[in-house]
Amino acid sequence: MSDVMVQIPFHKIMERIMFEKEKYNTVFGVGNLYTHDGNRELNLFGNPLENPFGPAAGPHTQLAQNLVAAYVGGSRFFELKTVQILDGHDLHVDKPCIRADDEAYNVEWSTELYVSQAIEEYIKGYYAIKLISKEYGFGDPDKFIFNTSVGYNLEGIKSKKIDDFIEGLKDARDTEAWRECETWALNNVDEFKNIDEEYIKSISSKICNSITLSTMHGCPSDEIEGIITHLLISKKINTYLKCNPTLLGYDFVRKTMDDMGYDYMIFEKGGFESDLQYPDAVILIKKMQELARENGLTFGVKLSNTFHVKVKKNELPGEDMYMSGKALYPLTINLAAKLAKDFDGRLPMSFSGGADANNIQKIFDTGIWPITVATILLKPTGYNVIKKLATLLDACHFPLDQVVNVSKLEELAKEAISDKNYRKSEVSRKKILVSFDENKNVRMECKVTCGSCVNVCPNRANTTLMVEGVKRMLHIDDYCNECGNCYIFCPDKCTPYKDRLTLFSGKKELKESTNQGFAMIEDLVVYRYNGEVKECELKDAPQIIQSFVQAIKEQQPYL
Repeated sequence: MSDVMVQIPFHKIMERIMFEKEKYNTVFGVGNLYTHDGNRELNLFGNPLENPFGPAAGPHTQLAQNLVAAYVGGSRFFELKTVQILDGHDLHVDKPCIRADDEAYNVEWSTELYVSQAIEEYIKGYYAIKLISKEYGFGDPDKFIFNTSVGYNLEGIKSKKIDDFIEGLKDARDTEAWRECETWALNNVDEFKNIDEEYIKSISSKICNSITLSTMHGCPSDEIEGIITHLLISKKINTYLKCNPTLLGYDFVRKTMDDMGYDYMIFEKGGFESDLQYPDAVILIKKMQELARENGLTFGVKLSNTFHVKVKKNELPGEDMYMSGKALYPLTINLAAKLAKDFDGRLPMSFSGGADANNIQKIFDTGIWPITVATILLKPTGYNVIKKLATLLDACHFPLDQVVNVSKLEELAKEAISDKNYRKSEVSRKKILVSFDENKNVRMECKVTCGSCVNVCPNRANTTLMVEGVKRMLHIDDYCNECGNCYIFCPDKCTPYKDRLTLFSGKKELKESTNQGFAMIEDLVVYRYNGEVKECELKDAPQIIQSFVQAIKEQQPYL
């Protein structure tokens, strides 16, 4: 089914990267490739870091190909998507689950994979980056950082499933996924120009020595303390606590949203009262900082979590959703300023809340880093905007520590509330909200005029081909989880993940879908087209199917 993502074997990931880089100088469709000049670096958790920037825990860090696409764009810090004990088919995620047309909303929270699959994806992504950074000279193979994320309660985090996950990323050497990657690399060493057997055997299997704790709204202070204590003492891992914007208090958040044009945004006062309270958070953070110091580790905070609001206009399925993007920026930066003042700038902070080209240098110059993004990558520029953001940070002064300049941050927090870039514009307010219940099928054989559906997909589930001299869009069933973001940005207001011709990996997948499309089964093709489902030789299939198959073979054979 198209809402169930299929993992790509490591050898297929590498075959695609190498073919695409050689033929098109792109990697997973990302053409704006970044190369680090090697002149500067930071140090975080005892690891060197070329650039303090990358994708936030979310749709761009769920699959190996997402991590690779983010790296070649310029990312060097990766917040892996959160895992929890509830996973796979046991975790229900309403679909569609993402929209990023202005401020962004989502209804998904942790990986949709099984935890055992998630660690495989993270290992494959890490190993692929180790290979391509060296082979293509994108940067130093040892100067990027993976930061994992777990939730949502102590019982789940102490379970064998999550414990194995944490330990497997601390050192992946004994995992089947690591052996798969290493074996492929050694067996194909002759395919590389800048990689030899010695380098492959030297690749460190210690993927992750830091973790971000994500807790549910309403999680009590003693539960949070118990989890952090477990991570610091038992797991001996550097730990950040993801904080909610509710720490600012209902009155401040309500007034700020109203003043900035988001008065239509509905959130309940009770949610603020049940969440961790600010005075308790300060006490907790101080206690955990001391505990971390005693154990030779780092404790800090991640600012901020998404903001829990109500679905009122059919923005997404269900009753509740989580806001991010530009509307989250004034809240996150003000929470940062509040905490920085109370800790005299001595609280390490990572930032994820509406960072973009207008503010990323200012945030970094206050002493807050690393900085991660999600919403901006869901806009029509997609992964190709990463190089611009990474380059902006390259121009900044790199500090030796994570001390925050409190006065500079307080000034930035004040500016954020009046900054027009983060206010709801009158033009946006007057736009008719596109609701998902307005979907209407349109012509299937899309003649591409914008390519937005390709760029806004975090999983690379949409691609373009020249078919009989016309640029057309093809949907890839295996990569898709029906997040819905491509629908939001389609000028035809079709649903690309349902209405466009789809490539399936087999008969079963085609049968479980309603999409028109095809799958190649050795020398035969099975297809659904204009109401007909049939299996036959390719020459007997409709001409449009034949043309797409030929285009794939010539232009994107890895599919």
